[in-house]
Amino acid sequence: MDKYIFGITGGSGAGKSTVSRKFRELGVFVSDADMAARAVVSKGSACLDEIRLSFGDEVILDNGELDRKRLGQIVFSDKNKLELLNNITHKYIKEYIEKEINSSDSDICAVDGAVIIGSPVMELCSSMVVVTADEDVRINRIMLRDGIDRKYASDRIRSQKDDKFYLSHADYIVENNGEDQELGVKIERIYSKIKDAKKAECQKEKTTAEIGADTGVLSCNGCDNISCSDGTQDRKGSEH
Repeated sequence: MDKYIFGITGGSGAGKSTVSRKFRELGVFVSDADMAARAVVSKGSACLDEIRLSFGDEVILDNGELDRKRLGQIVFSDKNKLELLNNITHKYIKEYIEKEINSSDSDICAVDGAVIIGSPVMELCSSMVVVTADEDVRINRIMLRDGIDRKYASDRIRSQKDDKFYLSHADYIVENNGEDQELGVKIERIYSKIKDAKKAECQKEKTTAEIGADTGVLSCNGCDNISCSDGTQDRKGSEH
């Protein structure tokens, strides 16, 4: 089955999980990069061994599992160490996500993650849905979700790319400040555009294959990333 894969990304606390849930309700298989990140650092894994070598035994609990809280304290206050951690984990995360998507029955799939852009996982995605929210909304969500204080939540946001970075890579934009019913309408509109993009991508692959057959030239199975918005090539499908 040919699969169309898109990314769902944005800063911590932007509300990506809520957006992903809405897409799941429409039949999209969504692979959670955070869950993949947890799976690949399980006790005894190759990824955890690399983390131990780079960050030391202080990030390993007595039972041999990763001390997530201690590692978080280190990387979310030091961008260089966060980059080092990402360089270690992303190759394992990509492999895990690929296996999940390939085993799913959905022909339209998504990857939900804060650090998709610029990572190996981005290579899987034909388009990108960027989720944004006001900073105060994000801080409150992080505090409630993770049980941390305001300063730690703010540090986490500061350690990540700003909204301008995410928006510069967006094919579709969702502002998510908590209006659930309105959010559902936005997601349905974007999903319709993504289905059109999948049809266009499949048609392009079919045309390329036909040209290759006519000329005797072997063509690759993939195609260039595209983003279709109501039949156009507009890369800024904003939903406010």
